Amino acid sequence: MLKPNFLLTKKIPLTILRSTQGSYVNGEWVEGTETSIPVEVNIQPFKDSELMLLPEADRSKEWYKLYCADELRTAKQGTSGWEADEFVWEGDRYKVMKSKRYSMGILDHWKAAAARLEVSAG
Repeated sequence: MLKPNFLLTKKIPLTILRSTQGSYVNGEWVEGTETSIPVEVNIQPFKDSELMLLPEADRSKEWYKLYCADELRTAKQGTSGWEADEFVWEGDRYKVMKSKRYSMGILDHWKAAAARLEVSAG
């Protein structure tokens, strides 16, 4: 597999925060562990026309598209599942909501959509 270098577009270093699912150990809930994965991504804001395709409740969130040569994960349910990848960019934390792999044999890459997590007032 050939990884694209994204030479014609700007790419930035980003640290993906990947968590494992928590589980019960002897009847007590134990949170999963979080690992940091350094990647290089091209990140772009959603266009207004793309925001209009989202459900109304999601349109007010801040959304970004990420293009990357490395895997970006969304949440997977079940006993062998995992939590969605998250990252911090420009001081805000984002969660990967949708991810798609493009495997064409040449320049395979991932495209993901990430939304800013809600910031509590407390």
